[in-house]
Amino acid sequence: MLHEHLRLLSNEVATRIAGNYAENIASGDQIELQALGMADVMTSGIVQQFPSKFLS
Repeated sequence: MLHEHLRLLSNEVATRIAGNYAENIASGDQIELQALGMADVMTSGIVQQFPSKFLS
């Protein structure tokens, strides 16, 4: 997931430098969705590693 995030980020930078602002905004939207998914996966891993800390 981190490699995918870096790929998307590189694309966003390239579109900004090229002045393709519409594609740049679309890239930012993709990055946001991917980052939220990555955060969900990381959170799930933390909960699985420390289940007693999350039981009520």
